[in-house]
Amino acid sequence: EKLTDSKSGVQAFQWSPDGTRIAYVAVRDSTPEEEKRAKEKDDAMVADRDFRFTRLWLIDLASHKATEVVKGDFQLGDPRWSPDGSRIAYVTTPSPKADDGSLSDIYILDVSAGTSRKLVDNPGPDIGPRWSPDGRDIVYLSREGRLRAIEQQKLMRIPASGGTPRPLAPAFLYQAGPVTFAPDGQTLYFSAGVRTTSQLFAMPAAGGEPRQISSIAGVMSGPTFSTDGKTIAFTKSDIEHPGDVYVVRDLGAFAPQKLTDHNPELAEMALGRGEVVKWKSKDGMEVEGVLVYPVGYQAGKRYPTIAFIHGGPSGAWTESFPGSWGNYGQVYAGKGWVSFYPNVRGSTNYGEKFLLSNLKDWGGGDYQDIQTGLDELVRRGIADSTKLAQSGWSYGGYMTAWTLTQTNRFKAVMVGAGPTNMFSMYSTNDLQTTLENYFGGEPWNDEQAYRRASAMMFIKQAKTPTLIMHGQADTRVPIGQAQELYMGLKKNNVPVTLVFYPREGHGLGEPRHQLDKMKREYGFFAKQVLGVEEEKPALVP
Repeated sequence: EKLTDSKSGVQAFQWSPDGTRIAYVAVRDSTPEEEKRAKEKDDAMVADRDFRFTRLWLIDLASHKATEVVKGDFQLGDPRWSPDGSRIAYVTTPSPKADDGSLSDIYILDVSAGTSRKLVDNPGPDIGPRWSPDGRDIVYLSREGRLRAIEQQKLMRIPASGGTPRPLAPAFLYQAGPVTFAPDGQTLYFSAGVRTTSQLFAMPAAGGEPRQISSIAGVMSGPTFSTDGKTIAFTKSDIEHPGDVYVVRDLGAFAPQKLTDHNPELAEMALGRGEVVKWKSKDGMEVEGVLVYPVGYQAGKRYPTIAFIHGGPSGAWTESFPGSWGNYGQVYAGKGWVSFYPNVRGSTNYGEKFLLSNLKDWGGGDYQDIQTGLDELVRRGIADSTKLAQSGWSYGGYMTAWTLTQTNRFKAVMVGAGPTNMFSMYSTNDLQTTLENYFGGEPWNDEQAYRRASAMMFIKQAKTPTLIMHGQADTRVPIGQAQELYMGLKKNNVPVTLVFYPREGHGLGEPRHQLDKMKREYGFFAKQVLGVEEEKPALVP
């Protein structure tokens, strides 16, 4: 049954506790004048102005009447009803700009009065408000603001009426997710990334040390609790199994029961096994990553090896199924390759110290983490040192472009949506605060920091055949970054191909583009590393 007629579409919603209303978020409708101008293509755009903000609406299920209850010159999201249905907590940012995402605040709407108030003043971001069962308190996630775009967020608790927030688990090593209260209000549950896995934790609602209650070999996602708090449902995947739905009916024993089998065809396919590997980087720092072995791997035999570098830099490779357009290691496993996924310094899931260990050091320790990891695979007799390739997207593309200018050990590399000139990148992308946090300020105040970490400053050292791929509508890493690298390689007589994907932003969403990316990339590596021409490489093991 269709309930709304929003021209822009509903972005988020939540049922009221009594089930009679739904709170939902939608971008405000265009005015008649705006529609007229759009139709006539009178659509000049002024930077950082004339935003169409989201609004909060309530719809009554009996009458189907929708009422706009929160509007203003700010972006709004994540509506959360209080247990008695009298209030709604929501999160705002100053604008829809990505860079303003680290300036989020939490507000509370009094539904009957129609008035909102700010919950807490904090220069950093506040997100994920969750009500206690009695409606008196709110637990949320917060950063202080020193490095507001990249620090780990901390669990905080504050009276819903306002007051002084207090940290609940200040010494917790990992990044907590939004919490779920137990029905009695005495326990909090949340999931967190733990190295190459994700796990469920429990802790006293009053504060204390979180206790890990799951031991998942792989990755769990989207945990939700039954009304009585005794059963949890989630999806789980690992290197050899895509995501399926599981339930746990005894949190103490935590024995997941599988409910679905969404990819039965895989039972007929040979897949590569996964393993977590560890090594010491050049400066002695311990680093780890995930290895996917080729199908039929034989110990003592060396294999062509591809290093996949994750985005972020605060991303992380996990023990999830590698079957997406950006990570299809099982395809490489079926073709006889080793896939290597290093979690270089700056990755999440290893604590804040590790997360911030690449500040003012892009292209330094992180680069050495990749190279020493490959050295270790060669030392172990797994990787063939004469048949190495590297691929990365976003920050992974940055690291691959950087690697291209620092070493000639690879037979071929693929740079996907990668920053290549950090000076020009700063003013043309949509996350200035993130770069300021990593580099210590704006480029005109520290030009050397930005130039030193730019692949374009070392382009004359590049020799490796390169494939560049980029979404043509990318605002996170604008296409000029790909064009600079392409021209630099071309003018220096390095074999290079540049592929643009029309309409695509920072990732690839259209199925034919995703398929083209995988086929084209694998065919490129097969030719450059193995000397094998594959016009239509198989996409199954």
